[in-house]
Amino acid sequence: MIVEPVADTVEYATDSHVAPPENLVEQLMSAVDSLAKSGLLGASQGDISVRLPGTDHMLITPLAAFAEKLDASDLIEIAGARPVRKRGRPSFSMQMHLAIYRSRPDVNAIVHSHAPVATVLGICELPIPPVTFDAVPFVDLPRVPASALEQGQWPQEVANCLQGGAPAALLLNNGVVTVGEDLRQAVRRTLSLEETARVLVVCYLLQQIPVTLSARAVEILRDSLV
Repeated sequence: MIVEPVADTVEYATDSHVAPPENLVEQLMSAVDSLAKSGLLGASQGDISVRLPGTDHMLITPLAAFAEKLDASDLIEIAGARPVRKRGRPSFSMQMHLAIYRSRPDVNAIVHSHAPVATVLGICELPIPPVTFDAVPFVDLPRVPASALEQGQWPQEVANCLQGGAPAALLLNNGVVTVGEDLRQAVRRTLSLEETARVLVVCYLLQQIPVTLSARAVEILRDSLV
């Protein structure tokens, strides 16, 4: 199991706690459960966050032994760039979530996962052609190399790649990140990207060139698929 690095010390914010809407907490816990059971989210291999409405706070899942055993009380509230209260340790990817929210005001939910087959597309630098309707939003996805991490620019580099409105990005050597107007959309995109990756990898294993949609069909579908 790959455990993401975390800071040795965590500074905590003095900002007052913002009570998140109960339905938002329920949606977040449901998303954790669904993605964990699908094998797309590991406790130390990904995280999910939501923007708290009308604030600069976000709620994010912590590093934990088992994602399936997370409780709502384990969720970490972040104000600005620091946890509000000492409750759990956020992952290294917290800074990526913050950078994305700053650059994408339309994004209210983020899923960072190590979806296994989509990760293969990244580390093998395989293209994503429009082989299915579901694949269309992910054609020409931005890819963030690990060198950005070495240069200390990884969080901002991910945000920059998504700034043009992309629904997701392949994080080379670190899984994938998907974004959405709400949590449902972000989770749906995660599942859809992984399913697209499965189809493509099977085609590559069979050494077959898949039939792709026409350019006109892709243009039509881009406006209707999210």
